[in-house]
Amino acid sequence: MQPIIRLIYIFLVPACLLSACTKQKIAAGTDARASVYFIYTSAAAATGNIDSLNYTFVDKNSSVTTDTVWLPVRIAGLTAPQDRPINLTVVSNGTTAIAGTHYKLMDYVMPKDSFQTSLGVVLIRDASLQDTSVVLNLQLQPSADFPALMKDTLMADGGYYSRNSIRIIITDRLIKPSNWDTYLVTFFGTYSEVKFRFMAGVLGVSSFPNTGPNALKYPQLQYYQTVVRNALVDYNAAHGPLMDENGNAVTFP
Repeated sequence: MQPIIRLIYIFLVPACLLSACTKQKIAAGTDARASVYFIYTSAAAATGNIDSLNYTFVDKNSSVTTDTVWLPVRIAGLTAPQDRPINLTVVSNGTTAIAGTHYKLMDYVMPKDSFQTSLGVVLIRDASLQDTSVVLNLQLQPSADFPALMKDTLMADGGYYSRNSIRIIITDRLIKPSNWDTYLVTFFGTYSEVKFRFMAGVLGVSSFPNTGPNALKYPQLQYYQTVVRNALVDYNAAHGPLMDENGNAVTFP
């Protein structure tokens, strides 16, 4: 054996033996830092509102003063045998909603042994929402239990979206249907905002299309007419005549 080869052999063999006898640590996927992120549904992608939610009180009965929207979240990482706090905060940039006036946040946790939960945001039906829409920007922040932030995700529409942020647009405004004067007037009479709001609260709907795939048939509109007419009789008996914004008593044909 040549002297140089013998020298290499002397140094390499012990090193190989040493490595063979030493356990090598294998990085496991579970070593990744845990995170929590919003779940975006395929339905949201189809509407073009992947990371935003539009909410209106219009279709709610007038007695409804608050409602709760539920934002589904999921974790990346392992479950835990105890509840783990989730840090959801308001992003001041772009937010026009006022805490305590338009919304209220709660304390949030990922329940023990769970991969998924929903975060409730209480929306408040303030009178100002009848004239405007407000925006609530929310963001998941790192915490001791979920120290990492999920990276932006490529969605079906070809865009990248943050899994850590979501926007809620809140309103209680009504928009006069474009077919009111040409069609709905037959069933509901002259338009007024107070009348339309009363109808929406009673019926739970604020759209009355007469064309397209969701067009309402004549009998359905007649049924709606009877329902709101009877509801107005009950309202007037309990509160006196319902007056609209023009000072006229609300009536239905």
